[in-house]
Amino acid sequence: MRDTTDANPAEGPPAELRRHLTVVPATALAVTTVIGGGALVLPGAALREAGDDALLGWVLAAVITIPLIFVFARLGARFPSAGGIAGFARASFGRVSAAGVEVVLIGTFGLGIPAIALSGGGYLAAALGWPAERSWIGAVVLLVLVAAMLTAGSSLSARVQTVLAAVLTIALLAVGALGLLAPGAQFSGPDLGAGGWQHALAVVGIVFFGFTGWEMIAFTTGEYRDPRRDFPRVVALSFLIVIGVYLVLAAGVQAVLDPSSPRADTAPLAELVAVAFSPAAAALVSALGVLILGANLVGAVWGASRLVYSSADEGLLPRALAVVGRASGVPRRAVLATAALFLVVVVVSAAGLISVTTMFEVAGQNFFLLYVLCAAVYAKVAERATTRAFGIAVAVCLAAVAVVGFDLLTIGYPLVLFAAGAAVSLIRSRAA
Repeated sequence: MRDTTDANPAEGPPAELRRHLTVVPATALAVTTVIGGGALVLPGAALREAGDDALLGWVLAAVITIPLIFVFARLGARFPSAGGIAGFARASFGRVSAAGVEVVLIGTFGLGIPAIALSGGGYLAAALGWPAERSWIGAVVLLVLVAAMLTAGSSLSARVQTVLAAVLTIALLAVGALGLLAPGAQFSGPDLGAGGWQHALAVVGIVFFGFTGWEMIAFTTGEYRDPRRDFPRVVALSFLIVIGVYLVLAAGVQAVLDPSSPRADTAPLAELVAVAFSPAAAALVSALGVLILGANLVGAVWGASRLVYSSADEGLLPRALAVVGRASGVPRRAVLATAALFLVVVVVSAAGLISVTTMFEVAGQNFFLLYVLCAAVYAKVAERATTRAFGIAVAVCLAAVAVVGFDLLTIGYPLVLFAAGAAVSLIRSRAA
């Protein structure tokens, strides 16, 4: 039976994405999109690398992130659309380049988001006492639940994310405070000399993954009531909240854990709770992990589905995926198609054909290259020489890091995707 809530272009004007997001729910969506599995692991990894200087590394990573989120905030306010980064490229470099970027993004989401789901599935398996081999079942459950919630309506999804953001922020701050206030806690400040800064630089490479995610919320700007005014506010507010959570967590871990502890790398928050409160309470961290990654998954699938919707609306993907429900204001077909793609990748990973580590690595490098693109866009559209110079400097610095630090084989993956998307767009434009 045909879904009568969806618009049919033959019967009247098509429905559009509902502009319902204001500062509070949009900030909540941003917080849950940025704070993911990294919050559960990175504080311990940083402590193991730099000891008492780890906190200085978190601060340095935050400072380095500021130019990137500044660029996203300005571009998102200037070019609000469901296309996100692809929309930035379309406005600056044309439709063919944007199509290439869209395919790169789809290929990136197609690895990174299933990896998040598998990580959440691992925590769900731990919470339920399942063997680790069943993590893929938990991933499937989480993806199905997320897809169901997102198809139910954009307003419901926004309310749920607001609640989740509040719960997670309070819970993570409480865990960090538990470490700082625990009997026997010993917090030592970082060394501000040359040795401390050297350790801090080593930490930046470890914790930078925890500062990614703002690029995802760029895909939701088409649903803001006033993107030009609100998007920069959302980016700034969410950045302050995220930094606050990370610093309290890092300080709590540093105050309680021994950097040489084997669990500092794998489960620092569970170890913090066990040492500061009770070993029995450490099991609650598994439940917290499911909640964090589930909320993270909602924001990720939300953003990815809007990319699919935008790509279909532009003609790169089948037009049927660009239908928006009149009552719900949600591109349900795009959400379901996106979730179906991620479920396939989860099954492929469960079959042993690709590891979660590889999925995260390739997706992370792809996003880094897209940061280079955003900086280039910012430089191109800049109206003043100073802002143009700033964009060029950011793009050149990021590109240098990619050339020096990235594996050439993994760089080939986004290049092939870009070429495929650009070729399809050229063929379609000539056929039209």
